[in-house]
Amino acid sequence: MHKSTTTTFVLLASSLVMLGMVPLLNNNSVAMAQGYDNYGDSSYSQYPTDDKKYECRTGPFEGFYVSSVEFCKHVKFDDKKDRDNNKIGIQGPPGPQRPPGVNGTTGATGATGPQGIQGIQGIQGPIGRNGTQGPSGITQLNDTNTYIKFVVLTEEGLAGGGTRSSQVVSCDPGDSVISGGFSLFIQDIFRPFAVIQDGFQGEGWKVILVSNEDNAELGGLVEVNCFDNPPLRP
Repeated sequence: MHKSTTTTFVLLASSLVMLGMVPLLNNNSVAMAQGYDNYGDSSYSQYPTDDKKYECRTGPFEGFYVSSVEFCKHVKFDDKKDRDNNKIGIQGPPGPQRPPGVNGTTGATGATGPQGIQGIQGIQGPIGRNGTQGPSGITQLNDTNTYIKFVVLTEEGLAGGGTRSSQVVSCDPGDSVISGGFSLFIQDIFRPFAVIQDGFQGEGWKVILVSNEDNAELGGLVEVNCFDNPPLRP
């Protein structure tokens, strides 16, 4: 009788304990269904709600919906592109190059600036030393500054017949030729002859006479009239 009463009391106590735990089990089941069994923070959820509409793709809350993107730490999820596995498409080819723009017109030339002030005049150099004056030139010809020189014609026979007479007479070194000529001896002035040369030859005068007669003699003198440049002849 005592054993039966004890058994009945134990069963009754057990029933009371089970009845007290039923509300707790029901509350835990509801919490697990809403995704709050593993996390006590009310800022994220496994399902989108009005106040938790951002889904984290990376970070410690990956796969959960949160009320602010700050919980995701790394990636901002606020558009459809980020929700499609966060993939970036292949970059497309560059577009065609646009034609160059029209060249701008050249601007007007600016006004000419005012002329600058004149620079300071340089110091005048010293006056050069006067050169020595040369001797006065001869203004007229006379017996004191001219002279005449004579040379006898040289005669020679020609191979084909006839006679050739020639000679050159020169002024003194440094003097100038004024004029010249020749003269034949009186016995030869009527002989036929030809004048080949009668004129200047360097600083003198040259004469060449030719006769076609065999053994003809053309004797005479060649003269030159010279200007006596200083120093004058004694």
